[in-house]
Amino acid sequence: MQVKSIIFDMDGTLLDTLDIISRTNNRILQLHGFPTHPLDEYRNFVGDGMRMLLRRALPEGTGEDVITALLPEVLDLYHEEGVGTIPPYSGIRETLTKLIEKGVKISILTNKEHKYALLNAETILGEFHFDAILGERPGKPLKPAPYGIFEIAEITKVPLSQTVYAGDMKTDILTAKNAGVTSAGCLWGFGRKEDLTALGADFLISKPEELLDLL
Repeated sequence: MQVKSIIFDMDGTLLDTLDIISRTNNRILQLHGFPTHPLDEYRNFVGDGMRMLLRRALPEGTGEDVITALLPEVLDLYHEEGVGTIPPYSGIRETLTKLIEKGVKISILTNKEHKYALLNAETILGEFHFDAILGERPGKPLKPAPYGIFEIAEITKVPLSQTVYAGDMKTDILTAKNAGVTSAGCLWGFGRKEDLTALGADFLISKPEELLDLL
């Protein structure tokens, strides 16, 4: 295939956000008297937006009113903790640079709240021009719905047949399949190789530079 557009997931694919996610959620949980969780357990919570993450972190049966009340506190703390401290994964900057040099369009599709997706991209990867950055927005379906990929394809003017979606979670592979685009399962992130394999990821890559091999 001829690849002209690569769409990236953000958390666990471009950025290693697990530490700040676990710290901010645990601090709010502890503040309100709820049990906290070890870092690795948050790997089971991420991938479907911050509201779902918080729902999974809270005790089973916690009411939606509690989640609605705590979510802004988590997001505010996330911002205060300093998004500038979030590291991109090793090889991400070099890979993005080479993709742009080769004329490949790069975009981001994430279930992270849209304003935080923009903030993270601008603060951490601000030297790169992304053709589109789409996060969670009111009235727009989250992944694994394919809507975001279709929207980005309209923006980039690149056919789905020449588009790759790269992500680390089951949700990402399902999103790619629902949209009919090639999927690249990223093994350096939060997901598990066996899950990505079981869902039929078209490619499994161990480091970002391997995306260049798809070209």
